[in-house]
Amino acid sequence: MLLVFSQELLSQNLVVDTTEIKKKDTINFKLKFYPGDTLVYIVKSGDSIIIDYGKPLIKSRTEKIKIVCDSVNKDGHFYLTQSLIEFSSTESQGDEKNIENKLSPWLNRNSVIVTDSVGNRISVFVNDSINAALCPGGAFQPYLIFPFNANKKAVNESWIASSLDELVENGVPFPLLRQSSLFRAKGIVDTLGDKCSRFEFIKTGQGSIPVVTEKEQFKVTNVINGFGVMDISITRNLPVHFYSSVEQKLTLHFPNDVTKPGLHYINSYFTLESLKHKKINNNIKKIKKVR
Repeated sequence: MLLVFSQELLSQNLVVDTTEIKKKDTINFKLKFYPGDTLVYIVKSGDSIIIDYGKPLIKSRTEKIKIVCDSVNKDGHFYLTQSLIEFSSTESQGDEKNIENKLSPWLNRNSVIVTDSVGNRISVFVNDSINAALCPGGAFQPYLIFPFNANKKAVNESWIASSLDELVENGVPFPLLRQSSLFRAKGIVDTLGDKCSRFEFIKTGQGSIPVVTEKEQFKVTNVINGFGVMDISITRNLPVHFYSSVEQKLTLHFPNDVTKPGLHYINSYFTLESLKHKKINNNIKKIKKVR
């Protein structure tokens, strides 16, 4: 139902009554990072995964991701290094219940995203492009930096953004996702004293990634549908809270035209846990007078 609903909305011609907009409040959406900024987000997620009609795998994950702004170029593009610094998961499948897991090949792997103030990806790269690995939530789990392509909108105004993104923060080789999202500006919300600009969106997309394991190689394609709510701090121009719900219809492609179906449902909550700015040396050198 979400797929049909999303496609219907995305196929509509959005006609905005500019006279009505002038009567409404407008809100700003903008990202801004400073060199040396270090942000830590705690991410709580729930997964439900079924492959080839087998027993469902249920996960409850807690992660911490770190984002460091390495630099800002003359065009105002931000060079952000993201890494998974903590991970724990409780997993159940069939008779195996509540198995604790704290191991992930994605821990402490650095990925770099060059983005602008509205989330467009200018370029991406990783420090290690040889050793294949995936993040705990899989190739197409919700991610924090995505294009919303708007910096000022009227409350309840809608707009569409489309992109082809390499999700370097989710895996190597890079997952590739072609997506379209329908956004709606919701207004100003107060989150524990931090006033934020909020937008909601629904998303449809198609993705693909080659998967290499010790036993086999195959390709995964998917049709993805999602819903999200983003809160961006008005004073700090940074994501403070982000909720994303994703449903994926997967197809695993093996040699000799063998395929297997799959489903993967994810709910994720991102919360900014800490923000540290680069320390500025304000020491003033004392100059001795020469007599």
